[in-house]
Amino acid sequence: MPILLQYLFVIGTFQGFLLSSLLLFTPNISYASRILGLWCSLLALGLLLVLIVQGSAIEPNSLFLALTGFLPASYGAFLYLYCRHSVLDDGFQRKDLLHLIPVASCYLLNFDLILAPDVVVQAYLQGVEPTNIRYILGVTILYAQAFIYIAYSVHFLYRYQQRAQNNYASFNPDVFDWLWIVQGFNLIIWSSKVASIVLGHNIVLVIGGDILIVVLIYTIGMAQWRNPLLFRIAVPLQEALVVSTDDKNSKIAGALDESTRISVLETVDQYMKQQQAFLDNELSLRRLSEAVGVSTHHLSEVLNQKEGQNFYNFVNDFRVEYVCECLKLDNDIGLLDLGLKAGFSSKSSFNSVFKKHTGVTPSQYRIKVSNSAASS
Repeated sequence: MPILLQYLFVIGTFQGFLLSSLLLFTPNISYASRILGLWCSLLALGLLLVLIVQGSAIEPNSLFLALTGFLPASYGAFLYLYCRHSVLDDGFQRKDLLHLIPVASCYLLNFDLILAPDVVVQAYLQGVEPTNIRYILGVTILYAQAFIYIAYSVHFLYRYQQRAQNNYASFNPDVFDWLWIVQGFNLIIWSSKVASIVLGHNIVLVIGGDILIVVLIYTIGMAQWRNPLLFRIAVPLQEALVVSTDDKNSKIAGALDESTRISVLETVDQYMKQQQAFLDNELSLRRLSEAVGVSTHHLSEVLNQKEGQNFYNFVNDFRVEYVCECLKLDNDIGLLDLGLKAGFSSKSSFNSVFKKHTGVTPSQYRIKVSNSAASS
């Protein structure tokens, strides 16, 4: 291995263990962060294994190689659990232990390798993997679990992104953008690993995948450590489940007639303007429906079929309009304070939503208002 790559792997191993320590032992940190910390430590062990093999220090570390060889069979489960608990923030559940079945299966099938690490050494030295059926089955499980969990994670993220958009007016859309990027990285890494096997252990693809692991460890680890709530939707889980149930009931309730939809929309519109309910950053479909005396599924139906938008966009229309009016009245007001006052959950949410609705950022809109006032 070239010396430059050796340095890169050493840095990746070191930062993996460092981030793991920070995430595991920092007080008052979220459960999702601790899962990420454990995942970072496993990735760091994987990079250390590469250094040992490429550095020809195989024989003195035979037991270590035997013990860590199948640890990647847990990567998919840990990344899925990290995504799940980051979004839902629901803490440890006993069923989480079921996700250890793939890695446990790999070790149970190949327990003899741990008892006889010299076999592993010979395999590494000769560059030929064991050909017994239990080892092949273990390797198959290792790679299969990665793609199964990627699909599982994608399904989860898509479902909860839709749920948040339909039921909550205040969440950071960047949450899901970031988690999609993480899953994209994960897919590329595992695809490169599989491609390297298909192409006869292509060293370029192997090293390329390992370099992406280094980048992934640094990026996601530092982001989560600096902001433990970065990937959390600021809504209660139980409320999300209740609203979801009501959404299902809407299929049974049937559609409202046109006049009823117009009446409901007028009632909601009047309430939003008079009470300025949109200023509440915890406003949800359920809370608004209770305030105006309309069921959640009827309100959702009115917004989707009459207004042609989900609850998230509906409420943010009022927030953006409120910000615009405030800037026209006082162009010197602080944008961050104004965004939070308007009900946005964060600065990034404020900027992205405002630009989506107006085509310009809040700062650009301020300049636009200022120039308009000067010209008049």
